[in-house]
Amino acid sequence: MNSNQIISGFFKKGQDYFCIRDNSRSFEPCPIEEIKNLDYFHALEKEYKHNATGENVFRFNYGPSTGGMVETVDFKIYTYGERILSVDILPEFKRREIKITHEKLDNALLKMERLNGFHSFSYSTLLCSSLERLEGIGIPDDVRVKRILLMETERIISHIFKTARLCEAASQNIASYQLLALREKMMRSVAEITGHRYMFGINKIGGLYRDFEPSRLIQMVKEAVREYSQIRDGLYVSRIFIDRIENTCKISVPFSRGPTMRASGYAYDYRKMDPYYADLDFSIVTENGSDSLARFQVFAGEIKTSLEIMERAIEQKNADDFMPEPLENEIFGVETPSGDARMFLEMEDNKISNIYLRTPSMLNLEAFARGICGNVKTDIPFAYESFGIWISELGELL
Repeated sequence: MNSNQIISGFFKKGQDYFCIRDNSRSFEPCPIEEIKNLDYFHALEKEYKHNATGENVFRFNYGPSTGGMVETVDFKIYTYGERILSVDILPEFKRREIKITHEKLDNALLKMERLNGFHSFSYSTLLCSSLERLEGIGIPDDVRVKRILLMETERIISHIFKTARLCEAASQNIASYQLLALREKMMRSVAEITGHRYMFGINKIGGLYRDFEPSRLIQMVKEAVREYSQIRDGLYVSRIFIDRIENTCKISVPFSRGPTMRASGYAYDYRKMDPYYADLDFSIVTENGSDSLARFQVFAGEIKTSLEIMERAIEQKNADDFMPEPLENEIFGVETPSGDARMFLEMEDNKISNIYLRTPSMLNLEAFARGICGNVKTDIPFAYESFGIWISELGELL
């Protein structure tokens, strides 16, 4: 399947179904039969069941609360010995319902940015930019640029954290501590610059609640990228680290998202379609290994690319207001650190009347469930951490 034609989400309006494709910023009618024929259909409905049967096959639990996992999730592993045959994944322990429809827009934004606190600014920008386009609200280009700076800073912090988690799972404790310390230093700097370490309360419809000096943020990021590069170089020459993640959890499916997808050679990055990034020339980081090592390499490459994007955004800032041309049947999107999130919105009486959100974790969790087959139980932590999955992103927006 051509990755540019992939159906990465669907929703229902009335009696009709509509799908979201990777190559389009508009949703389109789609027969439910085509959607149900997708081999990852159940993942789009947030179900991850892959039980196995056979002689001597038995099931045991990994979770729901287990050491080394950031979020609560239950894996039911099917095996006849050492190798994993398949895995059921039960995310219900963390999944939440978040009511956004018919709320005041400020309240809706407050809830949206808490869907996944680690990627709060990406999600708040998604909602703000979507509402601004729906309501025909232009923003100063300075606001667009500052949103880019904060989204790319969030991406760097997230990739550093994922690398730290990967190192911890692979018993690279010194590197893990160094990366966690670097992440903490960045978050404290972000708090000083913006007022909150997770960038809560910065975005508002039509602008920003908090202003900041871009040069200070970029200087902090430059220093962090330099420090990260030194730690990364040490990991590349660690045979123990490379041996643990090379050929682990290999998966190459075009429905995966973000760094997971790009680590399998698919050059798809929603920023290339996002009007915010329209004039910013940057290369999409890809690898072909399709394993945990390749995903780590994409994290490393994207950290450097994010800094380049930030510097170009500052250089190309202009004095005009930013207001993209509205599209018919527009489906909104943002490239979060874990991959693209796509959203459908309808408005009534200045409130959201209908909302659909497909997050990257919905599809990356399915990719992990498939990729872990054939691996052993001890591979789970450093396989899982390379996907950038957040169970909180499986929450229901109502």
